[in-house]
Amino acid sequence: MKAETLLTSFSIFLTAAAVFPASAQTAVANAPAATAPAQPVADAGYLLGPDDEVKISIFGQPDLSSTTRIKEDGSVTLALIGPVQARGKTTSQLAQTIAANYASGGFLTNPSVNVEVSNYVSRFVTVLGNVPQAGNYPLDRNYSVASMLAKAGGSTKDGANAVILTPADGSGAVRISLADMAVGGSRQLKPGDILFVPPAEKVYVYGQVQQPGAFSFVPGQSFRQALALAGGPTLAGSTKRIKVRRGGKEIQANLDDPVQPEDVLIIREKLF
Repeated sequence: MKAETLLTSFSIFLTAAAVFPASAQTAVANAPAATAPAQPVADAGYLLGPDDEVKISIFGQPDLSSTTRIKEDGSVTLALIGPVQARGKTTSQLAQTIAANYASGGFLTNPSVNVEVSNYVSRFVTVLGNVPQAGNYPLDRNYSVASMLAKAGGSTKDGANAVILTPADGSGAVRISLADMAVGGSRQLKPGDILFVPPAEKVYVYGQVQQPGAFSFVPGQSFRQALALAGGPTLAGSTKRIKVRRGGKEIQANLDDPVQPEDVLIIREKLF
């Protein structure tokens, strides 16, 4: 009886021993293979310059990876290879240069280098005023006034129908109408330029009207259209008896004349 029991136990042990290695092999086979981390997408067209902060990652070499700021002379200093010129290069070009220097110096074989900009400083345009997303925008490619304004979300409902460009070269501010962007909207921006969308210009309608108040000025708008924004005249109001104040002075005008910013239209009572 004892012999049978021992034989049965030995058989179970052999069966378990045979199953365990197979299970271990299956687990190893199903284990995910080690892969390189996904490379972040860099701004392909941005040209690096002094004070830009760059994050340099060398796959498999954490001790050689670093985040550094480009010096005044346009270089970054890296372990083992020393200074590398970054000024005027894209992130892709700088990554290729760094990889080539590590390879040619005999430090690494076929290194995988990635460079991304962590802080844009040297080449940017500032967008201010009545836009949804005011701030500094990097010139990672060629931008016109129109495309940069679109990137900032365009003019808000409280913004003027124009944008003021102040060039970095000191040549003087230029006012560009949003109604005619074909003229000035295609102008290419340069580092340091400033775009400002001022508050919307107003036209005022008072007197015998349904809804007196201030209304946004639109180029080409007539007094008749401004009157319509105020709901038209009341029963007591006369469209033949209007008064217009411009620049603090009363002027002669009729309803079909064009409105100018800050004009005040007054609809007077009828004469019975």
